[in-house]
Amino acid sequence: MTIFNRIFDAERGYLLDFSDRTITLFFDEELNIDIDDEQYKEDGTSKAKRVRCLLKKVDADTALRILDRLWLYRMSIDASGAMKDQAEYYALIESIKGLDDNLSAGLPPKKSFFGIDYMHLISEMERIKLLDPHSRGYEFEVWLNELFKVFRMAPRGSFRNTGEQIDGSFRMDGSYYLMEAKWHSKETPASDLHAFQGKLNGKASWTRGVFISWQGFSSDGLTAFGNGNRIVCISGKDIHQCLKSKIPFPVLLEAKLRHASETGACYVAYDDIKNLPKS
Repeated sequence: MTIFNRIFDAERGYLLDFSDRTITLFFDEELNIDIDDEQYKEDGTSKAKRVRCLLKKVDADTALRILDRLWLYRMSIDASGAMKDQAEYYALIESIKGLDDNLSAGLPPKKSFFGIDYMHLISEMERIKLLDPHSRGYEFEVWLNELFKVFRMAPRGSFRNTGEQIDGSFRMDGSYYLMEAKWHSKETPASDLHAFQGKLNGKASWTRGVFISWQGFSSDGLTAFGNGNRIVCISGKDIHQCLKSKIPFPVLLEAKLRHASETGACYVAYDDIKNLPKS
């Protein structure tokens, strides 16, 4: 931290030439990290204290990525000064790379979802509702793909394996999920859940599925499908309420995943999720 403070001019709480606004934008755009999250204010609210707190909490790879972006930024604003400190910067990087696994382990950083146009996402959902039944299913898949892009979940559109159709996939926190999407006039029955579970059974054992049904799921169907499966269910109402409350979709999904892990149940309604942060 002594080296960090010196080469990034962070001794007095400042950090390079960042203002409170520009450091928020920098960490959002360059690193997809919410530097304003409360967990990074444990040692104080200054820019330097928040970044130092972040560096102490995250794993070594994330710390190296943060330092790399900060160093490149310093080079862009003060190349000659940075060259004088280059040896110290490299020494700092090598010291982090040399940490043993216990010391270099840490928590994933809090993601930033700055500038999300929630109203646009909701209006597109409303637009799809007015389409004819034939068009709605396809447009719903396209909209979900856009939703995943907005929240940086690396979506892949529908694809076909031998004898089966997969509506898409996405990534969250380093894990990949297959997706099934249905826009039907009735609630999704157990048969559709079993069919999707069958697709998952043919994949790697760690593969999980997310079933998104616009009309939700019948209570009888959820009972018949049972607990302990590899599917997490999300209704259109869940997503609409989530976006209306300006809650990032990954936060909703993480809460549902936790509920499934703790209870075995594949579905919990948005209104029944405990401790989901409201805007």
